[in-house]
Amino acid sequence: MAQNNPERAILFIIDGLHVEAPIKLEMPNFSKLSKQGSLIERTYGIMPYHPTHGEYAEVHTSSYPNPVMMTGTIFLEPNQRMLQHSFDNSAFVANTSSYQSITEGYQFVVQKDGPDKFSVDKAIRILDGEDLDFIRVHLQAAGGAGYQSYTADDDKPYKYNIWDEESPYTDAVREADKQLGRFISELKKIGKWEGTLLVVTSDHGQTKTGWHPILPEESWQFPTIFYGPNVKEGSTLEWGDQIDIIPTIAHLMDVQIPNADGGTGRILYNLITGESNNSPSSSRLLKFNRILARYFTIRAKMLTNSSKHPYLNSSVMLYEREFYGLNRIMDWNNLKSIDSLNNHNEQIVDKMKKELNNAIHQE
Repeated sequence: MAQNNPERAILFIIDGLHVEAPIKLEMPNFSKLSKQGSLIERTYGIMPYHPTHGEYAEVHTSSYPNPVMMTGTIFLEPNQRMLQHSFDNSAFVANTSSYQSITEGYQFVVQKDGPDKFSVDKAIRILDGEDLDFIRVHLQAAGGAGYQSYTADDDKPYKYNIWDEESPYTDAVREADKQLGRFISELKKIGKWEGTLLVVTSDHGQTKTGWHPILPEESWQFPTIFYGPNVKEGSTLEWGDQIDIIPTIAHLMDVQIPNADGGTGRILYNLITGESNNSPSSSRLLKFNRILARYFTIRAKMLTNSSKHPYLNSSVMLYEREFYGLNRIMDWNNLKSIDSLNNHNEQIVDKMKKELNNAIHQE
């Protein structure tokens, strides 16, 4: 572990940040910080699914990416350790009340609907008055603005187009970038900039048509910046997994990684000065999501073709028992590792594809 650990860690989240937003919308503060620290161009998160009933909904109040990020693993369970449990004095600030289930373990919690400025104001006030080890600051407006583009009236030019200049999304992202710059400036004023590890990321991506449906890959991708002591300056990684963020923060802060199981991410050593690059060749979460997407597509085709081949409907019912889909997130740990989960699900999808093709060729 490198010397001179950061004095505090700040996880700064811009909700629903499109992976291309820093380029398309010219986010000057984000771009400046990315050159001063290390940029992960594409961070792959879990599909942003949000069940409102069932076992998951009994535990969590937000979509999958938020508890997955904070636990650092895709293997979720009730009463699970999250990053805040590794610190003595931590705070959670969000301009929404949607994240109640991931706030246990913080010494200070502020959740209230309002503009992004509210989150920054409250975070600075707490940081100025308290000697925090860790704070998560969540800016919600961009995510909500993407949803507004998706649900806009048909006569609005930004209907299904977040990049339109009149889109509420472009305004929200630029405001979030403004607040990021103000946050950094205020940290300097109160003497809390030096020695700070700042991680700027998102909870999930955004589609160009607005919101975060589960199948488009835009929904799974977003950029991430690491800045601070022991982080390489001016480094760029093509990709990382969302589950890598928390283990890397814990490593840099020299605290316990909240979970060490088969669903846990890796430490991004290649962001750290003097450490070797041990990156695998591809993202495990990207592979996992793509297998899920294949399953949804093939399943839909099997059901559609079951009008001609009724047995396909029966087969779908049987495959659903074996497949560890989105609705079975609390069971994913049965497979012990992400690689085993991917291999298991991929084998089932291949069987489904073969059976569908055989049925079509019989026509």
